[in-house]
Amino acid sequence: MKISKLSIMVAAILVFAGGCKSFDEYQQERLAKAVAHFERAQYSDIEAEKVLTLNECFALARANNLDLKVFGLEEKVSKEMRTFEILGMLPELNVSNNLNHRDNTPAASSRQLSGNGYGTYSYSQSQDRTVNYFNIDLALSVVDFGLAFFNTCQAHDRMLLRQQYTRRAEQNLVLDTVRVYFQVAASQRAIKVTTKLLEDCKNRYQLIEKMGEAGEITPFRAFDEAKRFIDMEKRLTNYIRAYENSCVELRSLLGLYPGSKIKVDDSVLDTIPEFTFPEMELMEQIALMKRPELFEIDMQKHINVLECRKTIVSMFPNVRMFIDFTNSNNSFLYHNSWIELGIRAAYNLLTIPRQLHRYFAYSAQVDAEEYRSYAQAVAVMAQVRIAHADLMATRERLNIDLRSSNTFRKHLAKAEESSKITGELSQLELAHMRLETTEKEVEKYLSIGNYYVSYYRVLNTLGIENLHETTVTDLKNKLDAEKVRAAEELKKAREEFEAAKQAAAQKAAAVQKADAERKPVDPEAPAIPADPTVKNEVK
Repeated sequence: MKISKLSIMVAAILVFAGGCKSFDEYQQERLAKAVAHFERAQYSDIEAEKVLTLNECFALARANNLDLKVFGLEEKVSKEMRTFEILGMLPELNVSNNLNHRDNTPAASSRQLSGNGYGTYSYSQSQDRTVNYFNIDLALSVVDFGLAFFNTCQAHDRMLLRQQYTRRAEQNLVLDTVRVYFQVAASQRAIKVTTKLLEDCKNRYQLIEKMGEAGEITPFRAFDEAKRFIDMEKRLTNYIRAYENSCVELRSLLGLYPGSKIKVDDSVLDTIPEFTFPEMELMEQIALMKRPELFEIDMQKHINVLECRKTIVSMFPNVRMFIDFTNSNNSFLYHNSWIELGIRAAYNLLTIPRQLHRYFAYSAQVDAEEYRSYAQAVAVMAQVRIAHADLMATRERLNIDLRSSNTFRKHLAKAEESSKITGELSQLELAHMRLETTEKEVEKYLSIGNYYVSYYRVLNTLGIENLHETTVTDLKNKLDAEKVRAAEELKKAREEFEAAKQAAAQKAAAVQKADAERKPVDPEAPAIPADPTVKNEVK
């Protein structure tokens, strides 16, 4: 007893020492990872002067984004789990070798049961002191095989589910990359056109003070003029701050070191694209075909259906078929090797009520997934309409900014060409016009960027990469073919429903006729009083 307690204590100490970590050990591990991760991030960088296009940003994001890599690794895990479940359908193959030795001879005696006067038999030996048994056992459980088969199907669905997670994450990554890319491009363009003007703003403060001291403008006018320049300087400075923040976010999305410097191709802001869309109903149906979230719900529903089938299989008796080969070196045996074939069946009847309620639970879950699919479909259609409405609103805002920018630039050109602009006060007003015209120019660039982002947001809600004519035509053909097939099935289901309804009506009429023939009317029976609330019809 003392030895067993000591062994338990030693085992507990070994487990505690080998499996538990102190906070200092975690802190040291975190310190090592902090240095390693920082150094690793330094290598993931690009040339400082490299100008990235939008397509190059897409390629870098898909190749280097860390969140997307995590989804890819989880997808590999799901594939390995599927292989694990497939191998679970193999039968059991157990190989064992049992060697035992006794310090004396294993012997036994026997006694006759009949009373014929014979005494006890003498002792005899039927086993050697050292015996070795070698055994190979191959067994297959029918219930376990069925459960392993459905587990394999569920693992395959989970692998497909992970693929949809990765696909949706990639779509969201593309949208985020577009959003931040045009923020960087617009801020980059704004910095180019506002750097010199910010220097001019600083020079205008001295001019305002000089005019105020000379009495050319009142102190109130000097205060208003200084305030206008300060407000304009703040707005122009905000573009620089937004540029740095957008650069950090873009580099993080591309899987690069999150510095504050990156250059993108802002020439895309010089052209205004014209996006074409199919009719709204077709876009809604395309979204219902391609959105990964809807695939996820369908796959989860099938996983629950397979869970119901697993529950049904669990309610069958457990039949186990086996083949057993045994070899023994016991010299007293008549045969030293033999093979056994057999079938074992066991049935635990008390687990049936439990399995039935488990089946009812997963069946209800299947119904819930069906309604969730419809609810998600309605939400997806709403997202498509909202994204399209946002695109139209962004286009209207872009048109307004284009008109404002052109108007301000036209008036500024006329003012600069006018020969009547003389004096410091006129130069001050002209500086205001330049600042406001530049601000409208920057707002135009921001609107163009938002217009691109709105277009990619529509693609994101549709779950596709482009709206090319060939893509739309192919999807439309698939929808038309499905409508024809669905119409045939719907027609068949309607005919079956009408036939069943007519058969039920004929059966009800036959039952009423049989009841009337079986129960004749008694002439002496009291009449049924009429309902006073019902008015008699007059013909």
